[in-house]
Amino acid sequence: PKANQLPTSIYNTDCDKIIPFTLEQLKELQHQDDEINNIIHNIKNYKEYFVKNNMLMKKAFPPVPVIPKGGIRSDIIKIYHDTPANGAHFGRDRTIHKIQQRYYWPHMISDIQNYIKSCLPCLQNNPLRQKPPGALKPIKPPEGVWQLLTMDFHGPITPTTKHGNKYIILLTDVLSKFVIMK
Repeated sequence: PKANQLPTSIYNTDCDKIIPFTLEQLKELQHQDDEINNIIHNIKNYKEYFVKNNMLMKKAFPPVPVIPKGGIRSDIIKIYHDTPANGAHFGRDRTIHKIQQRYYWPHMISDIQNYIKSCLPCLQNNPLRQKPPGALKPIKPPEGVWQLLTMDFHGPITPTTKHGNKYIILLTDVLSKFVIMK
């Protein structure tokens, strides 16, 4: 590639591109974005940005270009999350790290997280790391008093009773709501 052009592909197919655009294309997209143009024209008011070679950059280590609104953002996320050249379907943190090293846009992390949460291959192939919900079932209401009781503990309490007890046990009749406390 030329000095002012980023490499566009290591494969011949569009889906495996590492970078979906050249620097010239990125400059053109930046100049079409009103928000970026506002920052460029008032650059003295924005300490976290600078302009290099007529392109808005975010101060980072290393500095990274600011990506304008539009489809280019989702293209970048797809390329860095979906393609085999970039590790294909690495998790959220690795994808965020890879993109943050190369680009910046406001709300980038939430955009990446939302994309990965909706990635069908990831949803199909990654196991859930949460426990499944419990199998709660409704309890039939009792037909008479003292047929169904609930029990609850409370404590430790201070001060303790004169017998040294630190806990209270509550017994409740479900139908009458009568409570016994010991």
